[in-house]
Amino acid sequence: MKTKLLYLGIVGGLCLSFGTSLFADSLEQTQVTSQILLSTSDSNHTSILDSYESIDELLLPRNLYILQGDASNLERYNIFFRNIVIGELEDYNVSAYSDYGKALTGRWHFQSLSEQYNMPTEPFNLSFFANKGNTYMSASTTVEIVETNDETPVRLLAIGDSLTRAGIYLSQIEAKLPNVTTVGTRTYPDADYPREGRGGWTLEKYFTFINSDVLDSPFLFPKNISGDQYKGNTADWKKICYTHSNDHTYNGFQKIARGWLDDGEYLYDENGYYKYPEIGDVMVDPTLPQGSEWVEWNGNSWTPMTLQPTTFEFNFSKYIERFASAFADGAPTHVSILLGSNDFGFFDTFNGIELFIERLNIMIDSIHQFDPNIKVIICTPPLGPSRKYLSQDYVEKYIKYDRNMKLATYHLLKAFDNDESLSRNILVAPMTLTLDVTNGFDFKEKVEIIDGVSKTTIIPGNGIHPSNSYGQLQMGDTLAAVIQKYR
Repeated sequence: MKTKLLYLGIVGGLCLSFGTSLFADSLEQTQVTSQILLSTSDSNHTSILDSYESIDELLLPRNLYILQGDASNLERYNIFFRNIVIGELEDYNVSAYSDYGKALTGRWHFQSLSEQYNMPTEPFNLSFFANKGNTYMSASTTVEIVETNDETPVRLLAIGDSLTRAGIYLSQIEAKLPNVTTVGTRTYPDADYPREGRGGWTLEKYFTFINSDVLDSPFLFPKNISGDQYKGNTADWKKICYTHSNDHTYNGFQKIARGWLDDGEYLYDENGYYKYPEIGDVMVDPTLPQGSEWVEWNGNSWTPMTLQPTTFEFNFSKYIERFASAFADGAPTHVSILLGSNDFGFFDTFNGIELFIERLNIMIDSIHQFDPNIKVIICTPPLGPSRKYLSQDYVEKYIKYDRNMKLATYHLLKAFDNDESLSRNILVAPMTLTLDVTNGFDFKEKVEIIDGVSKTTIIPGNGIHPSNSYGQLQMGDTLAAVIQKYR
């Protein structure tokens, strides 16, 4: 027998930084122009909102998906009140209403195969209500329990920043779902789930880093040069193969540098040049004088191109062609995109979302030009660690961060959580809402000497990165359910 439950919980009262990173050293950016790319000098960054409290809405997608699980592997799913309220939760009274689930402090909780209530066999409604004084907000979603008996092969390409570079949430997906493998150019011997994760990266860098001093975007190419002809940046390959192979920026690419072999010699010489070129192959050497960096193999040597490339494009088809050895078992069937932490971060104001969404659409269009059947999943960015455990010095910093992540989520849902996007094979995984910011992070003590007095403060153990033991697993569960629903 179904019992309707009403839970009432009173809970306490793109400024894009181009060429910089929250978690990596400042990187020099190469300006690029083309019919596709938008250079920073041409973009108009207008502040959307300086205060998130002016949006009287709750963050909630139209649909939520929860894996069914089995008797030996219970699935648990949470929507946290703190995460769905755009403003400060302490200012609101929040309640949730559903035929299923139960009330736990500060969240709606669902556990599959529980003996405490009947399992739903059809999608069911879940509604949230919040009020602050005379301000009332409500939002509803449809919850669907997704069976895991569909074993249609999935090859998942995950694009992102350091959260994806670590890849723990991807290993959770492979562990949870049958016949799912990850693909990409970056992998590690002790963490063999390939991906495209780069620490400190923004969406901007994926669109502008070519002929750079650090690490070029794998998706950028000179116009009129095919994917298999372009052999990349010599400085990158030199560092990957020889001089900086253990550096966090360059490790993880050694396998692709060997042609997707675990060991053996590299395909690039000690100066980063491709060892086995064919006539017409192209590389860029940023150490050469300006105006001669782009070189072409003429059959005998690498020589500066007469017409130096000045126009570049984001091209997913060329990416698959260039790195074909990483996709020997097939091209991606699904692409997830998890960015925003570095794009919006701890900045005082929230700017740049229009360009962010515009670039996401360019990326998606490029993916679908390669194969319109690829499911593209926009992951909304997780929040930072709970501020109730942090020392006062850190509270203001994370108020800004959470505001920016929530505003990014708000606009991502507005842009992509609709019928038109669904018809284009664009989906949303709401990681913002499902991460336990209290238990999903590691914390540590920091001891400082101030005026000769020892002072102990509590700080996040790992910046904005959820813990490997719990937080990252929640992220994986959220994405896994969307993948399983849309195999």
